[in-house]
Amino acid sequence: MSRPRTGRARTAFEMGLREYARTPVLLALLVFLPAYFVGVLVFLLPESSVPVEVAGRGTVAVPSSELYGILLVPLVSGLVGGVAGLFLMLAARSADGRLVVAGYRPVELLVARVGLLAVAGAVAAVVSLGVLSVEVVPERLGWFALASVLAGVTYGLVGTLAGLVLSRLAGVYLLLFAPMVDVFFFQNPMVSDPHWLAAYLPGHFATEVAVDAGLSASVALEPLGWAVAYLATVGVVTAVAYYRTMRIG
Repeated sequence: MSRPRTGRARTAFEMGLREYARTPVLLALLVFLPAYFVGVLVFLLPESSVPVEVAGRGTVAVPSSELYGILLVPLVSGLVGGVAGLFLMLAARSADGRLVVAGYRPVELLVARVGLLAVAGAVAAVVSLGVLSVEVVPERLGWFALASVLAGVTYGLVGTLAGLVLSRLAGVYLLLFAPMVDVFFFQNPMVSDPHWLAAYLPGHFATEVAVDAGLSASVALEPLGWAVAYLATVGVVTAVAYYRTMRIG
């Protein structure tokens, strides 16, 4: 008797978690990198105030360490999620092909892989937020954590796509620099007239929610809805590319 689909997806998910646990580089990526990145940069940034446009509060002056601390969490979540997605797909691509031949459906494997990306994004967000909380506590902690996980999973799917079409080196370069340029430069709330390209980048809506939740007591639901819609769109594109790869393989 064949196993239920949910059972096989769960088995693939659990196998992926064991692979995480057996790979020290991935564990370091998930835990050490967020702690180092957020802890060191927040400590080193000056306390001088900078003007920022905040939803519900207008233009306010906040310490630069607080502003960049708020930006660092979705940035690190996106960076860790993207690199984890890349490594996950590079490591699992050939194995997934064999599992499909053995009877797994691509959708079962894809559900398991997205579940692993959600775990990676959540761990990176929790570690980053824990370190950030030593110096800065976001106004709306739950919404801020949700926005950071959304950034991590969205970039995780981008990393999965990169793993399907790029080499390891090219993918690592892309996933190291893309979240940083996206969140720190294009989505920076200090920029009063952002470039038109900013609205189309993976970190746009998630960062907007994170900044609102980090610096004000009110969180607009519209950018949150757009962040979920953006995640769903990237998920559909990733699913199509994954199915095509499995069919060709």
